[in-house]
Amino acid sequence: MLASSVDGPSGESRPGASKLAALVGRILSAVSVRRRERRLRLCEMLPLGEKRFVAVVEYGSQRFLLAGTPQTISLLKYLDGNSAPGEAPRAEQDRD
Repeated sequence: MLASSVDGPSGESRPGASKLAALVGRILSAVSVRRRERRLRLCEMLPLGEKRFVAVVEYGSQRFLLAGTPQTISLLKYLDGNSAPGEAPRAEQDRD
């Protein structure tokens, strides 16, 4: 069906139509291959009951400790990217 619309009256293909078909094919393959990488990620969440939670959220290379209630979400702390999970933040370690 596509070949009949590309072919001319004498059965020969038109150069412009084949270039257009190739361009459309490249655009469609590029769109299907290039998916947007998600930068926002929920690392861990702890429900506290009554629709309240504490969560660690990562955006790119930054991590945040958030608290949520039905009315609001609050930033509790910016987490240092150098500390391992379960490890106390550096400022607290230095005090001991």
